[in-house]
Amino acid sequence: AGEPEAVHQARVASRRLREVLPALTVTQGRAGRALRKDVRRVTRALGAVRELDVALGYFDEAVATSAMSAAARASTRRVLQAQRAAALRQARATLTRARLQRLQARLAELSVASTGSSASSSSSSVASITAAAVKAAMAARVEGRARGARKAAMGTGVVYMPERLHAVRIAVKRLRYALEAGQEMRGVRATAQLTQLKAIQDLLGRAHDLHVLAERIHEVEVSVVQRSRATARDLAAFARALDRECRALHAAFMSRRNGLLTLSASLVTPASAPRARSVA
Repeated sequence: AGEPEAVHQARVASRRLREVLPALTVTQGRAGRALRKDVRRVTRALGAVRELDVALGYFDEAVATSAMSAAARASTRRVLQAQRAAALRQARATLTRARLQRLQARLAELSVASTGSSASSSSSSVASITAAAVKAAMAARVEGRARGARKAAMGTGVVYMPERLHAVRIAVKRLRYALEAGQEMRGVRATAQLTQLKAIQDLLGRAHDLHVLAERIHEVEVSVVQRSRATARDLAAFARALDRECRALHAAFMSRRNGLLTLSASLVTPASAPRARSVA
């Protein structure tokens, strides 16, 4: 139905599934790849809707204490709501009832297979999966995600570059979800690691969401400048304020960057870690 919190929870669930499915479908070949593609479709279809929900939320939060004119507020909110409605229509067109029912059935079948239940194996097209194979595959995935987070973090520097910060955010989110699943499979929980990753993810998430909102406000500014220069000036000032906050969040991340590098390095076994280059 497009309810904002449901959209958010569905998207988070799809991202968590995307970290677990490669381990659970390690023996399935083409069928496993097709299932992972179906879940990825959910993530992507809901992405634009969720992004606009967040943009609307941040906009309402920010303008409550700003001097923006009523005309500027109304123009921006009208555009954001129209974009959100269009994104929801596109999501509904992508996530048809038939596709969602097929996905639900395949996930239910995988759930049966992952328990190793012999009672249902005769009617299931999915082979049972051994716990040892799943744990080994999940451990390898955590290491891969840790290397990805380290590489993304190493690509950032003192200059604010939104695309690179967003890459770190995605890498940290993937690492967090993979680590959560891997720890759950082993029956352990390293709360400090997960707390650290979530804090960085939240910080970078806000930076990305404010950057996206600033870009959308700039689009509105360009569209209204011919009708009202005063409204355009209000919007430009608001976008600059958002940009300043993004730069402050970038600085806050840089103070945590070394901690992220240390954490990610601790999740890579020495045998699989890349050989360090000699430094002259």
